[in-house]
Amino acid sequence: MIDLSRFPKCSKLDDQREMCIRVLEETDEQELNRFMKELPQDERMYFRDDVTDPEVIHKWIHDTDRSLVIPLIAEFDNEIIANWTLHLTELFWTRHLAHIRGTVSPKYRGFSISSKMVYELLSIAGDLDIERLVIELAAQQKRLLARFTEIGFQLEAVLKDWVKDHSGHYNDLLILTMKLEPAWKKMEEMILDYGTHGG
Repeated sequence: MIDLSRFPKCSKLDDQREMCIRVLEETDEQELNRFMKELPQDERMYFRDDVTDPEVIHKWIHDTDRSLVIPLIAEFDNEIIANWTLHLTELFWTRHLAHIRGTVSPKYRGFSISSKMVYELLSIAGDLDIERLVIELAAQQKRLLARFTEIGFQLEAVLKDWVKDHSGHYNDLLILTMKLEPAWKKMEEMILDYGTHGG
């Protein structure tokens, strides 16, 4: 049983505003649809699913096995401003791994939200004895590559022409990983630095 009783958790978005991180609920379906449709098209084209399709969002919320996928959102002023998920596996030989996926609204980038969301997923992963986190990106997602590298992920492999985006073009798949134990210190330092300098 995954203990998510620590949520919701609220923290400073900036000097004036506060955001809350909580578990995605069934009542968030309409708001999650809005959030996904407002993401830039050039970012959505690299997602695994067509997130502009309401049926995709419906399945995410109602048909996802919550013992294998832990969905978190960041919320401000009753709007979703970030959506992140931790994906576990039932396979015996990769049970020590977990995948992370997520994005932040363009309007709220630069507030260290992604770092805070990843930190919360790290905390959950630690409770579940996960040893290593994995992120998969298309090679064109250079902004995310830079951001995750800054957080502490390292590029482990490049698979040539491995994925096809929604426009039909092939892209290289980048596989980044981060060991959980060193990740704690890195994330704590980044969040402390953000709180000290307001960056």
